[in-house]
Amino acid sequence: MLLKYLWAFLLGLVFLYLQLLLMPSVAIAQVIPNILLAWLIYNIWSRPLNVACVSSFLIGLMYDATLPGTFGMNAMVFVLLCVLVDLFRKPFEIDSVVARMLTLAIGNLVYTLISYLIMGMSFGFDGKLTNLIVIGFAYNLVLSLAAFWLMTFLSRLEIHYRHDKI
Repeated sequence: MLLKYLWAFLLGLVFLYLQLLLMPSVAIAQVIPNILLAWLIYNIWSRPLNVACVSSFLIGLMYDATLPGTFGMNAMVFVLLCVLVDLFRKPFEIDSVVARMLTLAIGNLVYTLISYLIMGMSFGFDGKLTNLIVIGFAYNLVLSLAAFWLMTFLSRLEIHYRHDKI
């Protein structure tokens, strides 16, 4: 059981480093995409809820340590997303492509709306914030789809080693 927690946490650390080191270089209109959303939803689909919640909370706290203006927001939102996405996906089959795409869209939408509410209350609701939130939602959704399907593809690969004697 401890190995499940450790593996989910280590994969989260890889995505946290990608988020902090790589994602600022692909920003569009000062909007940095959040690749942690794709990891979070993949984590929910591939692991039990308690493992996904614990690893998401810890990675969210680590990510919040780099954003002191909204400390605690990502940890809270990640745990909330874990519960919401898990409840949303339960009626669907485990291999349903449509359900996976819907959970990616719902997860990105909930994250964007909560971010809009928090940023709007902190800095004021104006047209610039609305434009940035809409661009961020679209960019996060596209990047989440690509990262999620790449993780799904890589997790299903099998390595077979065959040694033929001459």
